[in-house]
Amino acid sequence: MNLPFIPRRTRAEIQNPAPPGQRHEQAIGIAISLLGQGLSPDAVFSQLRGMYARDVSDREIRNVIAWASARNPQPCSGGLSSRPLSRPVLQQPVRITSEQAVTNAKKFLGHWHCTIADVWHRSPWPPNENWLKDPSMLVAALYWPTDYINIVTDFSLEKQKDGKEKANPRGSGKTLLRDDWLRYFRDHGAPQSDAGCWIRPNPVRQERGSGHDGAQTDRDIAAFRFVLLESDDLPIGVQLSLWSRLALPVAAIIASGGRSVHAWLKVDCKDNAEYRTTAAQIFELLAPFNPCLNNKNPSRLARLPGVKRKIGGIGASEQRLYYLNDDPPGQPIFEKELSL
Repeated sequence: MNLPFIPRRTRAEIQNPAPPGQRHEQAIGIAISLLGQGLSPDAVFSQLRGMYARDVSDREIRNVIAWASARNPQPCSGGLSSRPLSRPVLQQPVRITSEQAVTNAKKFLGHWHCTIADVWHRSPWPPNENWLKDPSMLVAALYWPTDYINIVTDFSLEKQKDGKEKANPRGSGKTLLRDDWLRYFRDHGAPQSDAGCWIRPNPVRQERGSGHDGAQTDRDIAAFRFVLLESDDLPIGVQLSLWSRLALPVAAIIASGGRSVHAWLKVDCKDNAEYRTTAAQIFELLAPFNPCLNNKNPSRLARLPGVKRKIGGIGASEQRLYYLNDDPPGQPIFEKELSL
């Protein structure tokens, strides 16, 4: 699939998010440019969402994209387009519902499915019988001794529409070199809280980040190694089977302890710009399955295995490692030999 051309000035803007007071104008310019180059509104939303902190709401970003779409942007070969153009290029796409995503996934899989045991047995690094040792396996397999890894347990609670509480990671967490984490896990086990524990899949540059209270941000990423896939729309069994059947470089599959199974895709991009382009392409291809669109930026947090969570937990509430491959080939974990 050919990647869309992104003008040089637009790429520069994407890599340098504006400070408060200038973000709205910057977001409009980026949205007009990306829409004009053929990206879908959802792809543009994911790009902008990854650039700005949560004080810029999803609704504000959607409004910017809707305004930009109404200006009929068209392809350009230079920088950001700044004026309305007369010829419409894009139509607002129909948003895939949860029900449609489930239907699409089941249609793709047909009668095929796999179990947790199937995935365990196919894993090049077979998960340990003692699942509390999962974090050591993950870190040993996927990181170099020189990698700084950020792990977070602090959280804030958000009341949802259904009355339940959702835990959101907060603060700087703890950042150590890979081997220091391995010693920590050996002596103390994985860090734990009522909300479980999060790990930043991509290594960071330093022990304290540039964000609020020292939180690690996209500016602090040292290696653009992994893209995170997850879905709250698909049933757990469908997610597990889908991540196992897609032709993607799956390095790890980890149960979140809640409604999703995370897949880490090993992309090994050279910089932030290449990472965002690669992530946008992956999510465009997977759009029929409604993967979570908030996971396109490189500093996203994922669930660390070897931990139980109380808040938001389902069933055993265990964050567990199902599959681990330090050198994934970009082919399906399974062909269809498990068909029933």
